[in-house]
Amino acid sequence: MSGKDKTENMTIKEFQFLIKHIEQGSLKEEKRDERNLNGKKENGQRLILKLIEEFGELAENIRKNIRYTGNNIKGTIEEELFDIFYYIAAIANDYGIDLEEIFYIKDELNKIKYSREFTIEEGREKYKKLKKEGKVK
Repeated sequence: MSGKDKTENMTIKEFQFLIKHIEQGSLKEEKRDERNLNGKKENGQRLILKLIEEFGELAENIRKNIRYTGNNIKGTIEEELFDIFYYIAAIANDYGIDLEEIFYIKDELNKIKYSREFTIEEGREKYKKLKKEGKVK
């Protein structure tokens, strides 16, 4: 089933939860062992190196303008964007960061910094209203 067929959108919090459990290899809830700082450092380094690698692959696919056309996502801009999002979530999980919470905190700062008219949250409410009125898909 393609992403377009989904009736319920996934939240950032859900995505981050799922990435955490994919990285653990299980849906069981495991306690973090904060005593193993060396292992945490090695995992953090692995994740950041993978993120950098994915950015390189994205740059190459953008240069070549290789897009997903519905057949094979492998080696496309779309694939690399997903991989980057995956590793960002994995790094946040490694540091115990709630991306959804930070998203709104940082956006409030950006509204002021860039003199924007609205926050993402305010824009989201407007989008929901327009969607309900059938003015956007």
